[in-house]
Amino acid sequence: MRPMNILIVDDHPLVRVGLRTALQCAFPGVAIEECAALAEARGRLLAGPLDAVILDLALPDSSGTETYLALQHLCPGLPVIVVTGSDPRDLLASPALEGAAGVLSKADGPEAILSALGELTSCEPETLNGTNRPVLTPRERDILVLCARGLQNKVIGRSLGISENTVRAHLASVFKRFGLAHRGAVKDFLERARIG
Repeated sequence: MRPMNILIVDDHPLVRVGLRTALQCAFPGVAIEECAALAEARGRLLAGPLDAVILDLALPDSSGTETYLALQHLCPGLPVIVVTGSDPRDLLASPALEGAAGVLSKADGPEAILSALGELTSCEPETLNGTNRPVLTPRERDILVLCARGLQNKVIGRSLGISENTVRAHLASVFKRFGLAHRGAVKDFLERARIG
């Protein structure tokens, strides 16, 4: 089976590096390409097949839903996960994005994107790295440590400067990936993983 081929389209190098690192940890063997502008992405789409695109709508040469529509015009049906620095709820109501595979906030971190890609490709993200320790983002680790201390989502959110909904989304993602049935299992999980 050929490796999954993902294109990251974002004009911020740090975002691309972060996503690349998360994808390589979660999906060993994944082929990742990067573009910083819509013109580059168009050229790449014409060069050959991709499994999915992770797309920032705000690029130097395009912005808003027009960015997404331009890619869909070139490759109808290509799964595109839209990531935005603004509130994704503002975009979810847009008819132009009805065909998007996901509309996610950058504030949710890479785990939300990994989960969306896993659903798209039917590939489960790897849960362990080479040292047999769970692959967790720094944000996931912080949330789990506070959860293990018995703090509620609202308090965790205030402590970390994120919304209660974001905390809930992180916990749901981690629980699903690692097969945790309830909050009480978090402390044992962290001890086994030698975290916190």
